[in-house]
Amino acid sequence: MLKCEKSEALTKKFMEMYPGGHSQLRVPMDVTNHRLFIERAKGSHLFDVDGNEYIEYNGALGPNILGYCIPEWTEKLKEYLDTNGTAIGSNLLFSPYDIEIAERLRKYIPCCDQVKFTMTGSDAVQAAFRIMRGVTGRQVIIRFEKHYSGWYDNVLGGRCQKDPNARPTTDFSSEGLPEGYEYNTLGRSIYAGEEVFMLPWNDFEALERTFEKYHDEIAGVHFEAVVANNEMLYPKEGFLEKIRELCDKYGSIMSIDEVITGFRVGIGGAQEMFGVTPDICTLGKALSNGFPVACIAGKHEVMEKIRSRILVPGTYSGWAFGQVAAVTTLDILAKDNFACYDKRNAVQETLMDGIVESAQRYDIPLAITEAPGMFYTVFGVEGGRSTFYTEEDIADFKPEMVKVFQQYLQEQGVFIMFGGKWYISMSHTEEDIAKTLEAADIAFKKMKANDYKYIPE
Repeated sequence: MLKCEKSEALTKKFMEMYPGGHSQLRVPMDVTNHRLFIERAKGSHLFDVDGNEYIEYNGALGPNILGYCIPEWTEKLKEYLDTNGTAIGSNLLFSPYDIEIAERLRKYIPCCDQVKFTMTGSDAVQAAFRIMRGVTGRQVIIRFEKHYSGWYDNVLGGRCQKDPNARPTTDFSSEGLPEGYEYNTLGRSIYAGEEVFMLPWNDFEALERTFEKYHDEIAGVHFEAVVANNEMLYPKEGFLEKIRELCDKYGSIMSIDEVITGFRVGIGGAQEMFGVTPDICTLGKALSNGFPVACIAGKHEVMEKIRSRILVPGTYSGWAFGQVAAVTTLDILAKDNFACYDKRNAVQETLMDGIVESAQRYDIPLAITEAPGMFYTVFGVEGGRSTFYTEEDIADFKPEMVKVFQQYLQEQGVFIMFGGKWYISMSHTEEDIAKTLEAADIAFKKMKANDYKYIPE
């Protein structure tokens, strides 16, 4: 039985002072009545204020690619702090690390000739939108339904128009949505939906039709190559190539959101994984192993316009300490010819196979959708390890079963992300996986015995 006395007391104080918490959506993130307050972290493990230990698969929503308190990483940052400042420039003064990180990005990211730093992935996306509009002189960005690109008004949630013949602006209304829908928000600009066209993912016909009719308005297309925040839906064969083809044909800019996939699926991101090179991409999260560092990387002919015509200012953009963290992270990932990726991928394979085998043992409907470094446990959908492309493919998904699974796992000292998402870090070990599979087996057994309801110990 997990102890929770200190966390419960801290939760009461926290809720008085922090409305909604920190990173806040209208989706249940907690599976206990109290928040977890972490006292220390090491490798792939968290230790809370009550003395409970967890094997962690949350990764701070993705940034912690290496793991926590990695000596090689922390020592480099401590060494820098002993002799230097954290933010010393803001385009007035610079660091040799500015050159080092740009050189590494040019080496690893296929589309990168030049780079512009921001603090967060959300910032990078909005900067990418401004760049696309500024370079083309057009105003509209195409996005796809259920792709996540930050919290700003013009990208948070939204649906396609019901009428396929209507102007495909984004529908941000709450009409017909369930109460508590995670992306509903008051205060959104009433003009936000006009800025962005929303199309169904993997719909070749809708994409071509929209370009044919509105190409004079379309500045670019911004999307996740793998829909990492929506059950890891993949692009259908040829869909990314079709986006590339249409952008080239009509003079629009192709922009891949690699805030999650960048450096996680591999050192070259999703664009290397799929072999399709965009004009620009947005990067963040795993870039710096947990520091607030993000950027837009892109081709010279697009990025060069920033020099004199397109403003993307920010006091902390390119902050020195963040650049050190990014350089150090990429250097660790690149060691021994990127050997850590092979090790991590092998660990992930063992974990996914074991979860599927355990679910089948108890006759629990479960599919796993995956990309290197992350996967979803999709309950209610048969198929084991599967690749899905559209919402229809996972229509039987039962999120309420995910929460029950998460509750039972947490009792056993395994912490996963809400929605059934798992992030694998370079610190997860075979021993971690063995303990996790033991916990998963217990969770499945209890789920089956209790008719998929959570009954605390």
